[in-house]
Amino acid sequence: MSFERLDWPLLTARLTLRPARASDAAEIWGWQQLPEVIQWTPRQLASLEAFTDHWVKHLDRTLVVAQGGRLIGSAKVSVQNAWSQEEVVTQAAGAEAEIGWALDPSIHGQGYGTELAVSLLAICFDGLGLHRVVGICFADNAASARVMEKAGMRREAHFRADSLHRDGRWYDTYCYAMLASEWAQQRASDS
Repeated sequence: MSFERLDWPLLTARLTLRPARASDAAEIWGWQQLPEVIQWTPRQLASLEAFTDHWVKHLDRTLVVAQGGRLIGSAKVSVQNAWSQEEVVTQAAGAEAEIGWALDPSIHGQGYGTELAVSLLAICFDGLGLHRVVGICFADNAASARVMEKAGMRREAHFRADSLHRDGRWYDTYCYAMLASEWAQQRASDS
């Protein structure tokens, strides 16, 4: 997957999205390491240096989100192959993506998450021509679940105690998804 074939920056009503750069790491780290963010992220990195190393390794799938010139979020669009039978494996190559995001807690509750999620869906379906997009969150992360629902994604699965959290407890997770056909229907009904 290559972000280069898309037109950047992507502008929404209030946000600017663009591919991440190595130099963005320090600004993102300022809020990324806060407890209310780390609680739901896959990894806790102990220093700016460790965060920057990880950040640089994932630039090919990472976007940053700016509002008023300040970076308020980061997002991933991780394109992957859909499962398929062997005879049609080439048609399933790069057909779906997992999306995810983290936002600066100082802007929570203002609709930026939903605006971002809808933008990520547009990138996946309109920009990259994907068949399916998924988003996964801890079931206790009510804000992320709400964002995916407001963006029009449907909950496909509720996995029971399938994810071990760094606090030592097993948490439930939700899997949300949307198909390209559902995206097209949603866009048509919004018009």
